Order: sequence, then C-alpha cells, then structure tokens
Amino acid sequence: MSADSNLLHGIFPALFTPLLDDDPKRLKNSIDYEKARLMIDDLIARGVQGIVPVGTTGQSATVSTAQHLDFVKFVLEYVDGRLHVIAGAGSNCTRESVEMIQEIQKIAQVPVLCATGYYNNPEEVGLKRHFETLAQETGAKIVLYNVPGRTNSYMTPELITELADNPGIIGLKQAVNFKIGGEFREDTQAIIKNTKDMDFAVLSGEDDSLTAILELGGKGMISATANVPEAAEMYVKAYNEFRAGNKEAAESMQIAVLDFVEACFSRKNPIPLGALFNSPMFLPLVSVKETEGGEKLHQELMDLVESRLESLKKYH
Repeated sequence: MSADSNLLHGIFPALFTPLLDDDPKRLKNSIDYEKARLMIDDLIARGVQGIVPVGTTGQSATVSTAQHLDFVKFVLEYVDGRLHVIAGAGSNCTRESVEMIQEIQKIAQVPVLCATGYYNNPEEVGLKRHFETLAQETGAKIVLYNVPGRTNSYMTPELITELADNPGIIGLKQAVNFKIGGEFREDTQAIIKNTKDMDFAVLSGEDDSLTAILELGGKGMISATANVPEAAEMYVKAYNEFRAGNKEAAESMQIAVLDFVEACFSRKNPIPLGALFNSPMFLPLVSVKETEGGEKLHQELMDLVESRLESLKKYH
C-alpha cells in the first residue's frame, strides 16, 4: 500500500464528544475540553494507532457546525502528531459535506470519514457521484462509511470497488455483519479481494469483529467501545497478537472485550458512553437513566466502572 491508505491500520477509537452540564435543556451545552484531554491521553497511553473525532459516537448529528470544527481543531492540536486523525465529515447533503471537509482541510489535511444516504436514501448512482464529488471538490482523502443500520443506504461491493479506484478514496469503515454466517460476509470478502491491489484499506465498524475483519484481510477497526481505555488496550493487544501470527490469542482477547462492547451498546450509541464518561448529550439523545429500565442499567454501568474500569473513576 502507498502512504495514503497505509495510515488506516490498527485501532481507532471513535472519540466520544464530552459536554459540560451547563444547559439543563440539553440544547446549547459547551464541549468539555478538559475531559477530552484526559480521554485522549488515556487512549494514547493504551497504544491506539489513531482517533476519529466527531463521527456518530462523537455526536456529529447534534453538535453545531462551529462545535464540530472547533473540536476537530482541538483534537488535531492536542494530539500534535502523536496519533493519526480521521475527522468525521459526513452528510446526506453533498454540498454540506463538501463545505465541512473544506473547512477541516484548512485546519489540517487529514482524511475524513463520510457516511451518507440517511433520510434521502439516494440511488446507487447518487452515492457514487456524492463520494466522487467529495474527493474532487476538496482534495481530501475520503474514508467511506457503510452503515445501513443507521442510513438505510447500502453500498454494494461493486460500488465500493469502483470508488476505491479513485485516488482520493482510500478506505472503508464496514459496519455490517461480516462474521462467519453473517449476511454481508461474502460482500465484505469481495470488497477486500477486489481492492487488495489498490491504495485502499478496509476497517471494521463492528466492535465485536476485529479478528473477523483481520481474518478477511482488513486492516483494523474504528470502534465506539475503544473509548474505554481498558477496552482499547485489549483491542490493541488483539491486533498485535494477530499481526504476530498468534490468532488464538487474538481471538481470546476479542472474546474478553465483549463485556465492554455489550455495556457500550446496551442502549443506542453513544448513550452508554455518556453515562460511563459522566457527560450529558444533546437532545434527542437522553441519559441512560431516562430510558426504559434505565435506573437499573445506569447502576450496572457504575458497578462496571467501580469493579473493572479504573480509568473512568476520575469522571465520577
């Protein structure tokens, strides 16, 4: 692989955007930059290869445009080359995504993660033109995000292979079930096979499927659960064990992290992370406590912090 897609390897936490509790209406909360510094430091200490600010986990759907850009700028300045950064910049409006990417590129020329299709659910030709336009109009390196569970818009292997031939499109976050027996396993195999000689890398978007994507020839994972430093460390170890040829050890580590995955997805992501990091979220997301059965679940999450997540105690 050339330098462009070569950075897409290893473990990339999809960074949660922590907020201050300064608006009880949950409409205009400020970003908690001090907490974000601590979160980033903990992840760097655990050995992650990169970080993805303001993706879905980073409340991209609800932060303001100014907050989106401010947080990307903050992350880039604070990381200061210690990690690779892929900035979230997706939209179901091509113009909006172009404008966001252009503003991010003024901060730094970093790759951007782009999902599309939600609500307007374009035809395949529209998806193709969307991503080609993002690359052409911005000059940025684009990482595709295939997440039909949130967008109801699925990118086929044929479409992704065509897009991978574009030098401005360097990778894919594949957030579908591609494990053995999974509905999209053959499609994911086809994508990796068809693009293996291109400047293109495939990453898992499923937190229970790091070893599964590596087995297929993928290069790593973008993960919500990896916000939790103890989980990030386990993922890094699984990745390193697999790369060293110790596949059984890698699989054991993947199994061991599943308790944390279950906790982080016990409600719609990123609601549980809001509880774990003691942060409010913008409406329409609510706290764990406000969901059905939420008081019990919140206590279970706090018990997990007390018993197994030493790194998170400082937030409570």
